[in-house]
Amino acid sequence: MMHCVRRRSFISFALLFFLAQFSFAATAITPNTTLAAQTGNNSSAANSFAAQSNGNLGAGNVSKVDVHSLLYSGQKVPIYAHFMGWFGSSNHMNVGYNSADPAQVKRQVADMMSRGINGAILDWYGPSHAGENNTAMALKTEAQSRSGFVFAIMEDAGALSACAKSGCNVTNQLISDLKYIYSNYENSPAYMKVNGQPVVFFFGVEQYSINWNTVKANVPGNPRFVFQNSSGFSHSQSQGAYSWVMINTSNANDWEQNYLSNFYLTSFSFGPSSTFATTYKGFNDKYAGWTQHRVVNQNCGETWVNTWKEINQHFSTAKPLDALQLVTWNDYEEATELETGIDNCVSVNGWITGSTLNWQISGTANMVHHYSLYISKDGKNLMSLGDVPTGQRSLNLAPFAFSSGTYTVYVQAVGLPSMKNHMSAAVEYTVSSSAASVPTPTPAPVPVPTNATGVTVQSPANNSTAASPVHVVASASAPSGIAAIRIYVDNVGVYTVNASGVNTGITVSKGRHYIVVQAWDNKGQVYKTPLNITAQ
Repeated sequence: MMHCVRRRSFISFALLFFLAQFSFAATAITPNTTLAAQTGNNSSAANSFAAQSNGNLGAGNVSKVDVHSLLYSGQKVPIYAHFMGWFGSSNHMNVGYNSADPAQVKRQVADMMSRGINGAILDWYGPSHAGENNTAMALKTEAQSRSGFVFAIMEDAGALSACAKSGCNVTNQLISDLKYIYSNYENSPAYMKVNGQPVVFFFGVEQYSINWNTVKANVPGNPRFVFQNSSGFSHSQSQGAYSWVMINTSNANDWEQNYLSNFYLTSFSFGPSSTFATTYKGFNDKYAGWTQHRVVNQNCGETWVNTWKEINQHFSTAKPLDALQLVTWNDYEEATELETGIDNCVSVNGWITGSTLNWQISGTANMVHHYSLYISKDGKNLMSLGDVPTGQRSLNLAPFAFSSGTYTVYVQAVGLPSMKNHMSAAVEYTVSSSAASVPTPTPAPVPVPTNATGVTVQSPANNSTAASPVHVVASASAPSGIAAIRIYVDNVGVYTVNASGVNTGITVSKGRHYIVVQAWDNKGQVYKTPLNITAQ
């Protein structure tokens, strides 16, 4: 197994009800999405951003499968994205947006949350760098407007470089920066805290002579200092460490498994410290102004998957990981950005045999999470036929008993978390009048609250006992409309639908479980309803 996740139920709504009841009315085509929505840019990347030869994908359709699904089963690990705030200035690559634009930050936070990311760690260059600092302010404001999303500051060595070059006291400069962070960020209710302490990260500051005891004694707020690499655990005044992407300049296919393994093994000797693991898709500084021609190949998503596997080799529910940092959300210049997604190098091809839709995958099939199937009368407005697991490569369309006519059907290969989604070309499906008379299912509509804002769960009832798969029926409503609903089981996302209602079966193990049905409206606001069930 590539990773341990709870098995998702992939029975389509129509087929589920076909097993339960019959009707002689033909299934109506009721579009609930569009081809443009399922193939267009669904990320926070600028629509204008085009693919680059360093491995950055162009803006496109990215898998929104929860990143937590790549971690060991039963985990409750907070996942944060390392966030760059410097784009829009003349000394950085043009990526099509200004990082300090609050509207862009809003889009980025919404995109992160839609992928299951719990917060952002901003690479910060001090208050004198207006661009990055304005981005930090926008991030604070946006995080404060969200439920369950936090942010933190990482003091970059660049914040101290001007002081060091001029011969001023670097220790005093760092103290000044940390006081600024305390006054302007740490007091925010959305600032990241561990055991009540605000967390401040440091990147590259080891190159300077700093009296850390003096720093700690003169900084308010009792911040928790987290440093880089294995040595960060034993750093003076350290209360944690994070790993990073390392580069073997003699082997671009080396994703530095030994470095990561050593970091995780070292962390076990520092019980009270916070361990921030890392995952990444690769590295290529070809277009960076500071290029050293360093490359870690993405290998069609294998590097991304391997860095998650390494975490699962060392941590479990019995030996839990404290937190994880994705490196990075949007460092386009070193090609570690996840914003536009990861190229999994696959394609999907569909065809019809009789009444059966068939498809095949080209490329590495284990880079696909599941297949989503669609039907359309005009080739533009689509109705979902449900999702099926990667082991399935066909679906009999006859039981749907669509009215006679010609339709187009599509198969979407939904990638692993943050990987590129791929849609097949349109496949023509013709239904004769005799085929249309076959008994068909009549899916019961999901009730939508008319005067309520939030998530309403019709099934299962809180504190109830249910058989597995647990039948989950829920709906959501908001003034701006609902963009998506996700079901979490024990804090792991297991099912997502881009609709205002959900009606599906969720397979769980026997015993007590914590289920959350969470919705996002079209403005990024989150609504959720939790419940406890006992599965038989």
